[in-house]
Parts: sequence; C-alpha cells; structure tokens
Amino acid sequence: MRIKALHIAILMIISPIVGGVCAQETVWVSTPLELAIDARSSALGGKIVADTKPYGHAASYNPSLVDSSSNGVIHVSYLNYFAGVNVGAVDAVIFNKKKVTLHTGVRFATYGNFSGFDASGWPTEDFTGGDYYAQTGITFRLDTSVTLGVTAWGGFRNLARENAGVLGLDFGIVKRWKSKHFAVGVLASSIGRQFAGTGSQPVGWTPMNLQLGLTKGFNHAPFQIYLKYQHLEKWGLAPIGTYADGSDPLTGAVIANGKWEFGDQLSRHITGGVEMIFGENFSAQIGYDHRRRLEMVAAGRKGTNGISIGMGMKFGDLDVSLARNTYHFAGSSTIISLGINLPG
Repeated sequence: MRIKALHIAILMIISPIVGGVCAQETVWVSTPLELAIDARSSALGGKIVADTKPYGHAASYNPSLVDSSSNGVIHVSYLNYFAGVNVGAVDAVIFNKKKVTLHTGVRFATYGNFSGFDASGWPTEDFTGGDYYAQTGITFRLDTSVTLGVTAWGGFRNLARENAGVLGLDFGIVKRWKSKHFAVGVLASSIGRQFAGTGSQPVGWTPMNLQLGLTKGFNHAPFQIYLKYQHLEKWGLAPIGTYADGSDPLTGAVIANGKWEFGDQLSRHITGGVEMIFGENFSAQIGYDHRRRLEMVAAGRKGTNGISIGMGMKFGDLDVSLARNTYHFAGSSTIISLGINLPG
C-alpha cells in the first residue's frame, strides 16, 4: 500500500504537467520516442534515468545526462527493429559555456515499403511510412552535483497520405553523490501533442513516461547497478482482464485467477540492469524488463523476452557499443551505437 501512496503523492506534485496528458492519450506510441535507441541504454533495460557519470548518447532522450565531455563527439545509433523497420538517432553538443550545454539531433523510424491496393483489391502505387523528429536540448548544471535538462522536439508522422505533426518536450534532473558512487534521477519523456495533418490521423497527447532511476556503484567492485521505476503517472499497467476469473468450458464452474494483483502490477513498473566495467576501454551490460517478459509471451513460451545484453568498446577516438534486445514476437533486435570524436 505504500507504493500506491507514493503514486498519489507524486501525482499531486506533478499534476500540472501530466494531468491533462494522461486524461487525453488518444494517439498511438511513436517508436523513436518510446525506445532507448542507443545500445548501452537498451542493454540495461531501457532509458537511463540516472547515471554516475555524464553519458552523451542520452541526449536523444534524457538531456540531464549531457555535458561538455561530449564536445566534439557525434553520437550515432541504429536499431534493426524487425523486417524493414529501422530506428535511429544522431546527436551532438553544439555549444558549451560555464554551466550551460546546448545539444541538437534527430530521432527517426522508417517503416519500410508497402504495396498499395484499392477497395476492389487492385494494386496501386507502393508507399512508405515513418516517424521523424528534430530536437534541441539545453542542460543546466545547477551545482557540482545537480544537473537539469530540457529538450524540445518536433516533427511529423507519415504513412502514405496519412500525415500528422507532433511537438513535445523531455525533462530530466539528476543528482550525484560522487564519493558514494550513487545517483538518483527523474525523467519525464515524450510529453507531446499530435496535431491533425492530412488523412484521418488522430489528435491528442502522446503517451508519456514518468520515471525514477537509481544507480549505485562501488569502491572496490567493478560493476554498477541500475534500477528504474517506470510509468509513475499511472498504477495499472496490466491489460484488461489480466486478473479476471475464468470458467470451465464444460461445467461452467468458476476458476479462480490466483494472481497476486498488487505484486503483478508492481513488477510491471520495475526494470533493472547491471554494468560490468573491465577498465576504461571495455564494459558489458545485462538488463531485465519484467513487463516486457509478461506481455511478449507467445503460445505460453517466454524465451529470452525481457532480457537484454550488450557491450561497449573504445578504440582510440571511436566508441562502439552493441546490444541485443527483444521488442517483438519476430525475434531479438540488434542495436549499434558509435561515438565519433571529430578531429580538432
């Protein structure tokens, strides 16, 4: 019950921001806004909310983790989602002075080519689709331990003659205790509004995600633990009917569901990951998302659903990260991220 009380308290504080958004979610999820596109984040179970050090790739979703250490570095990420669906992000710091860092970039998803048919089934011209966003963010170092960031993004969603415009913001704040190798952060991502374009696109708020993250490292152990509590803005994440009783098809007798509703709902909010650090030039990650594991069951089989793995390597001025994650029934996806130091 304390968890529910925590939800109530947080919602009272943030209601001016999320109240209208949660009440009017009428548009579908946008892949580039929902996913952590870079390999390290994906391998740790999703978007990194708190980190003990700045992290340049987070500019695509969490502006509070960006600082001057990313000057002169272009961050590029690519996710082979499935079939002809590809997702990517490119970002870079363009200005840094004293306590302010400015960064800019793009996020996108392309959905491949589709064959068109008219109402009678006669072939028409082929068409494509995708979600495309440009963004600019600013990070403020309030003091040596607290960093606040906000990113404004906008773009359009398109499928054949169906088009819609989207504008939105991401907010993040992180506090670090360097001597304790500990960080805590809050991230409100995908706070946006979709506007009608051509065709029959819906109008409404984009589904947001309010997250709380905790990260803990250790003085004499080569690993860090990442814990995240996602969707603070709502409690019930389970599909409708998850806890309903069943019935025997022959006798009609009621079959009690037996699931512990509170525990099941709580578990859907929590993701976690561990990063092993083997020196300055190599690291490995593993993550777990219990909600994804529950919701991606196919014919009663779970397989590696919800489990993600990755590794990062540095070769001179080039950082390379790879990850494997399961987002869909078609199998696992590969994510690659590059940090390229520009000459000069």
